[in-house]
This record gives sequence, C-alpha cells and structure tokens, in this order.
Amino acid sequence: MRVLPLLEAPGVYLYRASHEEAYVATTVEEEISSGFGVAFVDSGEFKVGIADRRWRLQRGDALLSYPDVVHVYQHDADRPADTCTCVRFRGTLASEIDRHGHFAVAKNVAIAPRTNRLAFLRWRLNAIDDPMALEEWGSDFVDASRQPPGAERQYRQLDWYAERIENARRMLQTQFGDEHTLVSLASAAGMSPFHFARLFRELVGTPPHRYLRDIRLNRAASMLRDGASVTLTCYDVGFSNLSHFIRSFRKRFGSSPSEQRKKVQAKSASNAR
Repeated sequence: MRVLPLLEAPGVYLYRASHEEAYVATTVEEEISSGFGVAFVDSGEFKVGIADRRWRLQRGDALLSYPDVVHVYQHDADRPADTCTCVRFRGTLASEIDRHGHFAVAKNVAIAPRTNRLAFLRWRLNAIDDPMALEEWGSDFVDASRQPPGAERQYRQLDWYAERIENARRMLQTQFGDEHTLVSLASAAGMSPFHFARLFRELVGTPPHRYLRDIRLNRAASMLRDGASVTLTCYDVGFSNLSHFIRSFRKRFGSSPSEQRKKVQAKSASNAR
C-alpha cells in the first residue's frame, strides 16, 4: 500500500492510498481502525467485511471507519487494484462524529449511503488546497453525517450541478454583506429558482437563505469579539433590520449581540489587570 499525504489541518488529515498495479493479496488482510474516517474509492475495487457482513466496493463508494473496528479486506486477482482518497478525523471533529454522527449509530456498516450530498463533498475535495478549506470541509462532512439518508435520485450530471452550486456557495461566503435573492442566485447559476433551491439544499444540506444567515451571524459574532458596535455589525454583515438581527443572533447563540459584546469586554478588562 502506498500512502501519499495531500493536506493536513488541525482536525482533518487528507491522503491518497493505492496499491501497485500488479498487487494481488494472497490472503485475507485484517486492519483495526484507529479512528473515524472515510475513504472514497476513486478506481478499482475490493471486498471488505465487518463481523459476518461483506461488501464489494467500487468507484463512487465510500468506506467508513470507526475506532477499534476490525475490517477484513480481500482483493481478487481478476479485479483492478484500488485507489482511494482518504480523510481521517481527529480532535473536536472526531468527537462530534462520535456523539452525533448518524453513521456511527451502526458500526457494523462499512459503506456510506450513496447520497448526492456525499457525492458533492467528494467533488469538493478535488479543489481543496489549504488547511482552512479542509477544516471547513471536515465540518461539513460531520454535519452531513448527522442526517439519516433518505431515498433520492442520484444525479448523473453531478459535475455540472456541483460546479454551479459551489460557485453560489462561495459567492455567499465572500459577498455575505451584499443583497442576495433566490432569483439572482438562481440566475447566476443558470437554473430556475425552484430547481436551484432544491439542489442547493440537497447538496449543501441547508436552504440558501439559511446558509447566508448563518454566515452573517458567524461573521457578526467575530466582529463583536473584536469590539465592533452592535449597529455597525448588523449592517456590515448584511442585515437591513436591527431588530431582526438581534432576534436571529439570540436564537443562534443564546444571548443578544450586546450581551455577547459585554462578555468580551469584561474578559478583556479582566485579562488586562
């Protein structure tokens, strides 16, 4: 097995694992997983088993790993050797999967369900080239793992959809202070508003308006920690109504913006003594 490290962040390690082209396992191999992870099969195929259950994994499948679970691997001589893009989770992200992840409910399941959101997450991995983006991806995977999979139609033209939804997602992240509407976002993506809204929710995991709201609130919390006023923060992050901003902030963080700011100021004053 060849392992090629690709990128590392505080809670996520990304690498590629592959066998030599002529590799054939002469015996069944066993491996005890050391932590939480997911391996996306990019090419080839192999069999994997947990306890008395067996699966054959091929391109497009995703293998799940849990701490201390024994995986039994087998590669057939008449099948191509596999190459996988792998992610291992550590620290806070691993703890979140352990406590809340739907995948962790049944540790005798090795294959993640084929959902469009998981396929979108795999698609996004190809463009990640810095630790912060990788950590964001890890948080999104953890969020996706909390949702039980439902029956859905798999998109054959996922690349086309994924590129447009990712462009919209990035636009909301970088231009969160601007005014956005479902119609304008859908138009930029070349879709009808209904189609765009459905795709965005399915691939990203939340509706566009809620995604934008959460970005604005997280940015607001950061500005308040840096000492910005409540009013300046409200309008700077894109809210047009102060009362709506205060209600939304309290609902998300459990305290009002002014209370959050006072806590930070009190902590700063205490540290300065």
